[in-house]
Amino acid sequence: MVRWSGAWVLLALPALGGLGCNGPQPIPPRDAHEALLRVNDNIAGLKGALYCSPCLVSFKFTDRDRRAHRFIGHPATLIFAPPRCLYFDIKHTLGGSVARVGSNDERFWLWIEPEVSRMWWGTWADLQMEARRSLPVPPDELLDALMLRPLPERSSASPSPVLRVEGDDYRLLFVRLDESGEARSLREIVLDPFPPYQPLEIIDRLPDGRVLMRASLGHYRQVGRAGPYTARRYVVEWPQDGAEMRLDIQRAKFRLDQPPFCEFPFDPPVRDVERIGAPAPLQNPSLPEKGGLSS
Repeated sequence: MVRWSGAWVLLALPALGGLGCNGPQPIPPRDAHEALLRVNDNIAGLKGALYCSPCLVSFKFTDRDRRAHRFIGHPATLIFAPPRCLYFDIKHTLGGSVARVGSNDERFWLWIEPEVSRMWWGTWADLQMEARRSLPVPPDELLDALMLRPLPERSSASPSPVLRVEGDDYRLLFVRLDESGEARSLREIVLDPFPPYQPLEIIDRLPDGRVLMRASLGHYRQVGRAGPYTARRYVVEWPQDGAEMRLDIQRAKFRLDQPPFCEFPFDPPVRDVERIGAPAPLQNPSLPEKGGLSS
């Protein structure tokens, strides 16, 4: 029979405690900088074209005439390449596209063919809060909800984020200062204290505290053997706009041979085209000129 001396037992206990009953114990972030580093280092692994297919999407929104539109259980394909090259195509169950969200470094667009038959488009430079609220799905908020771009460490209007810990609840709080200099919550990110330590929930608030967007993320899986971890299940809500999107990704991989996929759709299959964030022209809004941006 093997006997352990008291000294050996004392030396072994810390190592055994670190392993736990089911393997290594989680190491929660010590501060906001470490939490940001974990998330942004993971996102930095998104190199090349991330190809997600098959996917299943359900979404609903309310148009400007307060009419509700709902699309349930549609197949979809999502392709993304940093910094904001996006192709998100939602198909009809019988074939053909019912909606498409896209963007590149200059422009964003969204078109919905059945019932609405309209395309919204604009430039990132013109996308302001008032303009994005007229979109069924604001493109910048979609990129944030899907965790496809890094978290900012600070901005000119905001102090550095802070980490709030209450038991097993770890939250990154991004705040901004109001006119009186008082800190007001702008974004909360709930972090998983377990590997891979990525966001579980994103909550964006208006200055009065109302929820602008709430995104729940789950089922993280690694892309390939050494790639980043990406969520495979998303539920995104825009309570103020009566909009919601549910996305389930069954498979994600990098495609080195992916052809160009984020060209602006100059010939969308819709009846109406509307530019977002620019002064209204005297006649019906039109598409930009090929090879440059229209005014």
